[in-house]
Amino acid sequence: MIEIVPYDDTVTCIKTGTEIDGRVIIWAYSYLIRDTLFDAGCPNAIEEFMEFISGNPVKHVYVSHAHEDHSGCCSALEESATIYATPPVSDAIKNPEVLPDFFVMVWGQPEPVKAVSPMPDHFTVNGLEFEVIALPGHNKDMVGFYESRRGWLFSADAVPLPSRKQLSMPDENIPETIATLERIQALNLNVLFDSHGGPLERPREHIQTRIDYLKDLRTKVRKLHAKGRSVPEIIDDLKIERPWYVEMTKGRFGIDYVIRSIIFDDPSESR
Repeated sequence: MIEIVPYDDTVTCIKTGTEIDGRVIIWAYSYLIRDTLFDAGCPNAIEEFMEFISGNPVKHVYVSHAHEDHSGCCSALEESATIYATPPVSDAIKNPEVLPDFFVMVWGQPEPVKAVSPMPDHFTVNGLEFEVIALPGHNKDMVGFYESRRGWLFSADAVPLPSRKQLSMPDENIPETIATLERIQALNLNVLFDSHGGPLERPREHIQTRIDYLKDLRTKVRKLHAKGRSVPEIIDDLKIERPWYVEMTKGRFGIDYVIRSIIFDDPSESR
């Protein structure tokens, strides 16, 4: 499914997702500025995505990271547009992982991309000057796109969607996520173009809520670990409930990954 929502006279939100029983499971946002696309939606919406693009030609696609809800339509776009990605992301979208059935349902299985160009440090779109900035944490290779004059940050998945993050992927680095959030807070920031929450104006309180929660969780987890509590015991002590769908992710998401990362990871490990 796709929805097109203009943000202003410059940015258009392209929302893609999978509809089940009349409801979209979760939206993924791509953003279009003239002929330039920031991320490329989910594979399950590829036909509708390309129908929209047929009337709104895209020449450049900047991919924040390789997850399927960000790179899913790249394979269809590469014939008419240049795809830009960092080297690790380029490798990943050329050879996409085979996803568990749950994620094929939620997002779809990406097809390989044949040609990817190097991600520049800076680029200009419609008179806007963007800097490519590292946003590791959710994914060690993730980048965002920052326009300092307007205070715009296309932040991919750098800012957790839930205010109380309790699930992560095995390669997520929670201490690095905190460090990245604090760096984002230090930017001149007026609008956060989030990949699942959409555009958020005056986002500092939104971001700080997530920083405060993760720091508090970090303190609690490390205190319990110092007392000799195991990861499963820490989860029980903190009364973190397992969402119904966790088993369906086949190990791609877990509560234990959050706890282990807080205990064992260092912020510098994802840079």
